[in-house]
Amino acid sequence: MPTFILHPERLDLTGPDGTVTHGADQDWFPDLWQQRAGCGPNTAALIFHYLAQQRPEFSPLRAKMGKDRAGFLEHMCRVWEYITPRSHGLNRPEYMVEGMTDYGKAVGVPLAPSLFAFPTPRTKRPPWEQLRSFVTANLEADCPVAFLNLDNGKVKQLHRWHWVTLIGLDGDTASIVDNGEAFTMDLHLWYDTTKTRGGFVSALGAGEEFASC
Repeated sequence: MPTFILHPERLDLTGPDGTVTHGADQDWFPDLWQQRAGCGPNTAALIFHYLAQQRPEFSPLRAKMGKDRAGFLEHMCRVWEYITPRSHGLNRPEYMVEGMTDYGKAVGVPLAPSLFAFPTPRTKRPPWEQLRSFVTANLEADCPVAFLNLDNGKVKQLHRWHWVTLIGLDGDTASIVDNGEAFTMDLHLWYDTTKTRGGFVSALGAGEEFASC
């Protein structure tokens, strides 16, 4: 059964020329290093933006709620202070968990993010059904999932070494938001062919964790 977040339109943002993007772009960051390494903070900022519209108690996750690009950039920069890439970027899903937890504490929203870490050795990887269950449980809780891809495998649409926002799952097909656009990809194909570790993080802690790397 297809499972999607309830209000994907809440991810839409309006630029100064009136152009509407579906989500944000890390290239909006003002600093060159932020533009190069900012996919993780950008993904987290978008998830916080969505959750802040979901329940009143989540509203502090996004100060000065609005749909304009300039205001969202301020939000991105604030999130960067807590979800800060290392020298190789935000290249471990555990870093996202730590950063989301710290940000939640800072704004007064107790978050308990859940982690589905995806190890490199195939013999240690969880069954596909377990990954699908994790993603589905979070989407059913109306929470987008942060997805870290370090190796595309045979999937053409993804950028390597990159965080994206997963907002839907229909069978094997995942709906993704990245760089201001929405697209679909075969998540099962990624599962079968990726050569390195990766991970999935939920800000709300839904779904059974898998943290063996």
